[in-house]
Amino acid sequence: RIYTVIEHLLFSITSPDPRLRRDTQNSKKTEIGSPTGCSSLPPNLSTTDALRQALPVRRITATVRNVVDFGAFVDIGGDNDGLLHRSKFGPVLLDSLLVGQEIGVDILGVSNAGRISLGLSGLNLSVENMDAKPKQTRRPPPQQKQSSSKRQRRK
Repeated sequence: RIYTVIEHLLFSITSPDPRLRRDTQNSKKTEIGSPTGCSSLPPNLSTTDALRQALPVRRITATVRNVVDFGAFVDIGGDNDGLLHRSKFGPVLLDSLLVGQEIGVDILGVSNAGRISLGLSGLNLSVENMDAKPKQTRRPPPQQKQSSSKRQRRK
């Protein structure tokens, strides 16, 4: 029994992670989020102001820094890391990302506070205005409860 456990452990250590496996049948078409065909962030776009002027910046190679419940923080090579929100993953699963993995991203928005919004390359998502305040919907006024005297009159 111990021999079997050790054998499985050695196999899992020496085998490549299946999440990093490339599909050889579909290698001709560009995959969503794939770093192939992507380039590093140009040096003239390393500041948030320069990024804001050049939006959208497509097909940038980035490195996953941290994976959290709502997405992944990604190093794009500039001043700040960007957030790749789970709503901008398309068909790619959040669980398939690994820390240190290189992916292809599009830079979709830059806020005045320096936050950078990303989407996976190949999805062609639109540019976001991150500093716009969300529209507040007007709620209907609460209905007032009828007093007990009005209820008695109806009877």
